[in-house]
Amino acid sequence: MNAPSSEKPWSESFEDYFRWSTQGPQTVWIDLGANRLAPMASHPVLWQLSLPLKNPMSNGLRDSDEKDAVFAVQDALEACLRPLGLLLVGHLVAQGAQVVCLYGPKSVTAEQVRPLVQAHQGAYDVGVARTRDPHWTAYLRTLFPSPLQWQVRMNRQRVALLRAEGDLLDVARKVDHRAYFPWEPLAKDVEARLRDLGFQGFRWQLVPVAGRMPGLRYRLDFHRVDTVDDARVDAVAEEIHDIVEAHYGTYDGWDCLLLSEDF
Repeated sequence: MNAPSSEKPWSESFEDYFRWSTQGPQTVWIDLGANRLAPMASHPVLWQLSLPLKNPMSNGLRDSDEKDAVFAVQDALEACLRPLGLLLVGHLVAQGAQVVCLYGPKSVTAEQVRPLVQAHQGAYDVGVARTRDPHWTAYLRTLFPSPLQWQVRMNRQRVALLRAEGDLLDVARKVDHRAYFPWEPLAKDVEARLRDLGFQGFRWQLVPVAGRMPGLRYRLDFHRVDTVDDARVDAVAEEIHDIVEAHYGTYDGWDCLLLSEDF
């Protein structure tokens, strides 16, 4: 049998964000690069390594003074488990623990993993849990940003590109938006609600959509005149997202023409 590959088949793109949950505040550190391939049929097993924090803050999150020590252990654990084919996809910090998530082939056993963890856990008593997760639910639902958080991240990238090109971000211009819906009546209802908010130029059509759930969707295109500074695009995205999500739709973001002093 061939040894599992120790190299990630995607380009790493780690980012972190903060969120509230029913259990309290959480910080998430996730490799967004894995989203392109998730779930991987070759890696159907989730491994969770729980590092109880030594000095968590009163809200259960990691204190900045402990960050280096925890990351040193996490790095050591990833390095020793990578030859087994276990691929790090991120971690979640909450309730006094940092839980590291990796996916691996089903051939890897706890008898192989536990001795390596014990040898590289340093001053931390690391818990090890092995769970079948062929759909990568922990990655795609637990760690992955919510649709609105994801859109805010996309906003930062788009605004940064415009700023780098010398765009006059605080000058209003036509901003185009797009959303997808599973059924036509939903798109029509959303159109009416968005029209009340000053959006116009509505165009919708039935289009094929690729991805994890390929099929046909109703695409709705529309626009409104707005500025594109960070605060404004986030507020507009939330305004649209709340309406679209309530109608089982997906907001696909925005675009606009560059507006500079030379325009």
